[in-house]
Amino acid sequence: MKLGNVALIILSIFVFATLTIYPSTGVYANNSGKYVYITSVSNNTLSIVDPSSSKIVMSLRVGVWPVGIAIDPDSRRAYIVNEGDGNVHIIDLESNSFIDKIKVGTGPMHITLNPGAKTAFVTNTDDKDQTVSVIDLTKNVELKKIKVGKEPFHVSVDPTGNRAFVSNSGDNSVSVIDTGNNSVIGTIRVGNVPLGTAFNPSNGRVYVANHDDGSVSVFDSKNNKVTGTIKVGERPWYIGIDPGNNRLYVTNKGSNTVSVIDTEKNEVVKTINVGTQPLGIAVDDDNDRVYVVNHKDLSMTVIDTSTDRVNNTVNLSFTDRDSSYVGAPWGVEVFK
Repeated sequence: MKLGNVALIILSIFVFATLTIYPSTGVYANNSGKYVYITSVSNNTLSIVDPSSSKIVMSLRVGVWPVGIAIDPDSRRAYIVNEGDGNVHIIDLESNSFIDKIKVGTGPMHITLNPGAKTAFVTNTDDKDQTVSVIDLTKNVELKKIKVGKEPFHVSVDPTGNRAFVSNSGDNSVSVIDTGNNSVIGTIRVGNVPLGTAFNPSNGRVYVANHDDGSVSVFDSKNNKVTGTIKVGERPWYIGIDPGNNRLYVTNKGSNTVSVIDTEKNEVVKTINVGTQPLGIAVDDDNDRVYVVNHKDLSMTVIDTSTDRVNNTVNLSFTDRDSSYVGAPWGVEVFK
């Protein structure tokens, strides 16, 4: 069987080991008022980190190989995509308890919410039919599957323009979805093996991280025309956006860095050294922080966006006995 681009990439970084989980119980308060939520693929958990104390306060069992995560602030629910068993787990963030799970396609990788429509999009990366699942967030059911490009990986939504943008890692394209009728209305060619995407509400541009090119493609969402390509680090994965400060933050798994892009000039203005194999990234623009999870060394780097310097590094291992364990954190979100 021929493996696709994403399957080969994932196989190259998965390291399996036995890890004992030490769950905490109860609901916690912290000084910052926010928590960081991290999916860990090889131990099947969602970890909750208090950034003010730099400690894991709780770990919850979810599905098999949890990767993507999205949080709905209105319902105070987290949606966890489990790549290994093809479903989305729903967690109540008030009680930190399991609510429900939704069956989607094969090898789902990411979820993006469309709050205005009370729906979500899930990329089914290993689905032979090449689909994105549309989920009804009020009924917790899959509404339909949309056929897109090969190996769909990530989705960004323009909530004001009724558009969603899906990176297709297997054919170097982006599918444009009309979120009103949930159908594909266009295809854009980008770089090699596009992974993470980001929509910038300040200028209507979409940014796509091209893993094999070490670049970010930029296109205008109004006419779907590529307007530029920005060179970043090696093997970029995900993009965090801080529109208020005109900044993008791109994790470069191959060079252990984060590229900082000025979205007005569309150029890299700084490169920040982080941990080993940075993947997931989340921006907390209220507190001038960016959280980066480092897949191989089991850590989280905290960046101060007012200076674009590393503010802290958080150890995500549960005990000292896990110091040799690598290959866990993947997705990250921050929520109050």
